[in-house]
Amino acid sequence: MVHYLVKIIFLLFIIMPKNTHSCKVSAFGYEVHVLNNLPANTPQLKFHCASGDDDLGYHYPAIRTDFSWNFCGAFYTLFFCHFWWGDKDLSFNVFNDVSRCVKDGKGFVPSDTHKCLWKVQDDGVYLGYFDEHAKENIYKKYRDW
Repeated sequence: MVHYLVKIIFLLFIIMPKNTHSCKVSAFGYEVHVLNNLPANTPQLKFHCASGDDDLGYHYPAIRTDFSWNFCGAFYTLFFCHFWWGDKDLSFNVFNDVSRCVKDGKGFVPSDTHKCLWKVQDDGVYLGYFDEHAKENIYKKYRDW
């Protein structure tokens, strides 16, 4: 009897549609923003982001524009991005930790953020979060280009 119940639960899990974009930002919902903060009259920023089961495609954001997505997160959720700017490139995880956006990120106050912000600038890539008053709290995460 238990064996059949396990099979049914497994089949329901397999056939349930996965839509990472339908989850609202809440206790289990997360939002990732990538802001092109590069100077005007510089090469076009290009990036590609994906997770194990969700390819977000290539993006070419204009200066001062933000590309964002939301998803239902769990302790095993991972999104990564590859960035190109002129002859420079950088790739890294943009989300793999429900409390700090990335496991090696600095702790934030509050320590459980649901809106991660990646700001791409000419001097490096910054990581931060939005607090309840929509203020940015940000620090330089990755080296100079």
